[in-house]
Amino acid sequence: MKRIFVSFVSILLLISCGGTSDAEKASALVDSARSLVIEGQLNEAKIRLDSVHYSYPKCVAQRRLAKALQDSVVFIEAQRTLSYSDSLLTTLQQQADPLLKKFAYEKQEQYEDHGRYVHRLLRTDNNLDRCYLQVYITDDYQALVKSYYAGNSELLQSSVEMCVGDDCQQFGGSEHHFSLPTSPAQRSILSLPNDRSLELLNFVSSHMSDRIRVNLLGTRGTKPTNYVYYLSDNEKTAIQDTYQLGILMMDIHTLEEAIRIANLQINKYQKNR
Repeated sequence: MKRIFVSFVSILLLISCGGTSDAEKASALVDSARSLVIEGQLNEAKIRLDSVHYSYPKCVAQRRLAKALQDSVVFIEAQRTLSYSDSLLTTLQQQADPLLKKFAYEKQEQYEDHGRYVHRLLRTDNNLDRCYLQVYITDDYQALVKSYYAGNSELLQSSVEMCVGDDCQQFGGSEHHFSLPTSPAQRSILSLPNDRSLELLNFVSSHMSDRIRVNLLGTRGTKPTNYVYYLSDNEKTAIQDTYQLGILMMDIHTLEEAIRIANLQINKYQKNR
């Protein structure tokens, strides 16, 4: 009866693990992955642990060991991410704080879900009767550019063209126009989407020492028309500041999200130990 029982157990092991050789191979992979973890070669260790699951799906015991070791790798990586992200976040916040002092935060609580950071030189109240570019960063990390036209002749904007010498780029968006009873009476606002806004900000940032011509392209009635002006040095600086703030805010958001996920992973590992 004892021999029958031993034989029966051996048959079960063969069925569950596909043979002793598979179990040994799976164990060898786990052992080599453990050595790699000790050496700090986490990516290579993860590849070998994945091989245990994919190559030997019936070796349950070895897969459990592999899963436990994978959890340890996740814990180690989360600790590294947390340490690195905390350190870098502090640095970026120190860069963003003085920059934010140049901006005003605006939000219409009644009908806006997100507010925006507008450079104080480019606020609407300071530029009511002139053609200019207003740029801002929303608190959901979107960059937006609005091209404002103010004149006594109608100009319904279709795109804004940025030029330095022969280097010209056109940026289109959605247009809104209206008239006022006071001079200048004709107004047009062209709003660029996030991706085109970022490209325009990058163009200005790349030509800070150049004279940048702004050409508003559009129509007057059924005929094409345009209006040209040049960015002042103060405007270029304000636009570049906005571009830098947008990049910093996105990087800070990315780090904060990495810290949140790392803390979740660390807490889960410690809870399950």
